Amino acid sequence: MSTGQPEPVATPDGNAAGSDATRSISTDLVLSPFAADGAELVEIAGLADRLGFDGVWTLDHFSGSMLGRPWSRDPFTLLGGFAAATTRVRVGPLVANMVNRHPAQLASAASTLQSMAGGRAVLGIGSGAAPGSRFAGEQTAIGRELTHAAGRRRHLIETIESVRLIWAGGGDYDGEFVQMRGLDGVVGPEPIVPIIVGASGRTTTELACEHADGLNLRVTPETEDLVTWARAATNGRQFEISIHDDLDVDHPLGGEVDRWVELGVDRRTLVVKQPVDRASLESIATRLAAL
Repeated sequence: MSTGQPEPVATPDGNAAGSDATRSISTDLVLSPFAADGAELVEIAGLADRLGFDGVWTLDHFSGSMLGRPWSRDPFTLLGGFAAATTRVRVGPLVANMVNRHPAQLASAASTLQSMAGGRAVLGIGSGAAPGSRFAGEQTAIGRELTHAAGRRRHLIETIESVRLIWAGGGDYDGEFVQMRGLDGVVGPEPIVPIIVGASGRTTTELACEHADGLNLRVTPETEDLVTWARAATNGRQFEISIHDDLDVDHPLGGEVDRWVELGVDRRTLVVKQPVDRASLESIATRLAAL
């Protein structure tokens, strides 16, 4: 939530607010699709838009069983609803799993979302699950190969390059993981979506800084060092850095703010779990608006 008044005010956590740094950080909501009602999530997206949050995202998982839940929801179907229910927030997947979609499918979905959102769409892309990780079962269930980390990084670079090639008019691409032959007519006239890479470690952070428009870092003990490194590595060009964490409904601002502002983080993306606590969202939004 990029807000703030000219004069500093006291925040609920006792810190001074109103500085340029505090006003510059945005707060987005990531709506969990696990065991969720699709229509309710669209309604929550509209509420977030009215309350003043800056973005509404959703996760990309087709099987709820990965978290012991009875189902999940398709991200791009939800995002179309989010776009229709909102007027100003950014919307996008955080992050789309490249292993499950060819770049042509990603580009087509992102272009459609961009059209529906009037230019507010963002494309978060991730490198898929690592072998043995919690979500690896989604890939093995549909017969997708789980490659090693270096292979997933090469695949991610090829995916980003291919999406941009498609948006530029299409053509041929002959990569190790991505192949296209004479592909055109995929995207509409909408401006290309910013591409954000989801990461949690140094190598993928480096990849994002070199190949993408932004970086979304899952909060780990390494996050502060990665933010500092990424900010230095991209100094002099426009590059968005965001952090990915759970919404803390017991915190007056939904989670830490000052820590991320001091590090130069542009955006907080906070996962809202089911069931959604609407009263907490409203309270947090009110306090953020007072900064």
